[in-house]
Amino acid sequence: MNSKQAMAPLLAIVMLLAGCTGIENESPRFHGEDISPVMAVEDFTLHDAQAQDWNFENETEGKVVVIAFLFTNCIDICPIVTENLRWVHSQLSPEEHNNTQFLTITVDPWRDDSASLAEWQYYRNASWPHVTADSTEEGSPLFQTIQSVWDNFAVGLSIEEIQQNENESTSGRHHPDAYSVNHSTGTVLVDIYGDQRVWWGDNDWITDLFLADVRDLLSDIE
Repeated sequence: MNSKQAMAPLLAIVMLLAGCTGIENESPRFHGEDISPVMAVEDFTLHDAQAQDWNFENETEGKVVVIAFLFTNCIDICPIVTENLRWVHSQLSPEEHNNTQFLTITVDPWRDDSASLAEWQYYRNASWPHVTADSTEEGSPLFQTIQSVWDNFAVGLSIEEIQQNENESTSGRHHPDAYSVNHSTGTVLVDIYGDQRVWWGDNDWITDLFLADVRDLLSDIE
């Protein structure tokens, strides 16, 4: 018996065992990062760029939702993410638009009031809703709501105070140069059932693949 003849039964046994144990090389469904365990979106109401109430459940029921966390004083990645979103938005068919909701939520409500978001939308040609908490007083219902939204989406957020000179530190949120926002966030895709399913890091965007993930979730609509 030559070596090839000796190996044949062994290879057959290995393949049989692999089939019996259910060993499969399954590819992940999404190109972005699967959110596991799946996290439901907790309903919320914030203010849009027209200072009107914007309720998540009312506006997104039965739709795939694309949610970005940005702020208008961001000069590097936020404009890029917004442009990526605008491109994806432009690729959807009318029917896909009917079943999709884009949404931007600020991580800097101290500076991003409704008027600031309206200006951002205008100059960035970003037609979808941008929401904020127009009241940032500690304990106010709107501010508590936006904090709970950040928690729900696991937004990593820190505020760094900027010292104006060696004798003075400008406090908190009363001057646009008084602090900087550091946030570890991404864009989240929510399925038609209201569950967070896919996460795309702000620095990891591949627009074609992101669009494919949106359309994959849209395929769940019967």
